[in-house]
Amino acid sequence: MSRNPQKRRTPEEIRAGNLRLGLILLAVVAVFFLGAVVKQVWFAS
Repeated sequence: MSRNPQKRRTPEEIRAGNLRLGLILLAVVAVFFLGAVVKQVWFAS
C-alpha cells in the first residue's frame, strides 16, 4: 500500500482526520468507564 508522494493532504483533511480519530478514542474511553461504573453498581458486594 504505497501512497502517492505527489498527493498532499490539505490542512482541512488533516484536521478532519484528527477530529475523527479523537472522537473514536473518546468513544472507546467512554465505553470503558461506563463499563467500569456498571460493573461497580451491579456487582458491588
